[in-house]
Amino acid sequence: MQQNFIFLKKNTLNNLLNFLISLTLGLAILYFVFKDVDISSYESKIVELNYSWIIFAMTISIFEYIIRAYRWNLLLEFNNKNLTVYKTTIGLIISYLSAIILPRINDIVRCYILSKTDKVKISVSIGSVITERIFDVISIFLLILLLLLFEFDRFYNYLMIEVVGNAEFDFLMFLLISILLIILIFYFIIIKFFHSSNYYEKFKEKVGELKSGMVSIFKMKKKIEFLISTIILWLLYFVVGYLIFFSMEETSHLGLSAALSILVAGALGTIVPVNAGIGAYHLFVASILIYYGIEYEDGLFFATILHGSQVITILFFGLVSLVLLYLDVFRKNK
Repeated sequence: MQQNFIFLKKNTLNNLLNFLISLTLGLAILYFVFKDVDISSYESKIVELNYSWIIFAMTISIFEYIIRAYRWNLLLEFNNKNLTVYKTTIGLIISYLSAIILPRINDIVRCYILSKTDKVKISVSIGSVITERIFDVISIFLLILLLLLFEFDRFYNYLMIEVVGNAEFDFLMFLLISILLIILIFYFIIIKFFHSSNYYEKFKEKVGELKSGMVSIFKMKKKIEFLISTIILWLLYFVVGYLIFFSMEETSHLGLSAALSILVAGALGTIVPVNAGIGAYHLFVASILIYYGIEYEDGLFFATILHGSQVITILFFGLVSLVLLYLDVFRKNK
C-alpha cells in the first residue's frame, strides 16, 4: 500500500514537473515568436476574417478524429472484436483535450479510457499506439520528401538570394544545410519518445512497446484499409489548412503547394514537447509562409487562426466527449 502511494506521489510530481517545463518552454517560444509583432494590428484582421471558411474547416476536422479512431480500431481488432469507432473516437478526442494541459500524456489517456470502457489491456493498446506513431513518422518523412520534390526550386532560390545573398552558392552547402535540418527534426522526434531521466530504462520500455505494437501490424487483417485510412487522414489535415487560406485576403491566393508546406511545418511544430504545440507551431508555419511572399506578421496571424480553430474544436468536442463518456459509464454502473 505504501509502495503504491510512493509510486503515485512520484508519478504525480513527475507529471507536474513535465507540465511546468512544457508550459515554460511553450511560453518562452511564444514570447520569442510574438515579441516584435504589433498585436493591436490583429484587431482589424479579426474583423475582416471570412468565418465561413473557418467553420467549414473546423467541421471537416471532426472527421480527422473519426478516421484516426477507425485506423486505431484496425490495429486493435485482432484482439478486441467488439470495439466500435464511436468508443475509440470519444477516447481519442478526450486524449487530445488532455494534451492541451500536459503534452505526451494523450496516448496514455486514450489507452486508459479503452481499458475502462472496453476492457482493452493497456499494454496491448499502447503497443498499437506505438505502431500508429511509427506510421505517423514515416508519413511526415514522406511528406517532407514530397515537399522537397515539388518546391525544391522555391526553397533553394530563396536561400541563395534572400538568406545567403549569393545565387552561385555551392549546391553541396545547400544539401548540407538540408541534411542538418532533417537531423534536427528527427532529434526532436527522438526526444519526444525517449524523454526521461532514466534513458536506459526508458529505452527498454520503448523497445518492449515497439515489439508489442509490431505484432498488431502482422495480425491486422485489413492492411489495405489501414493504408487507405492513413492517406485519407493526411488528406484531411491538408484540406483543413488549405481551406483556412480563404479566410484571409493575404493568403487567399495561395495554392496546393503552400498548403502542403504548412502541413509539413505544422506537423513538425507539434513534435516539439510543448502544450498543444503552442509557439513552435506558430513559428514553423509563419516561417515557411515567408517562402510564398507572406509577411511574417501575416503568417503568424494565419498560424494563430489555424491553430486556434483546431484548439477550439478539441475543447468543444472534448467536453462533449467527456459528457458522453460519463453517461456511458453511468449507465453501466446503474
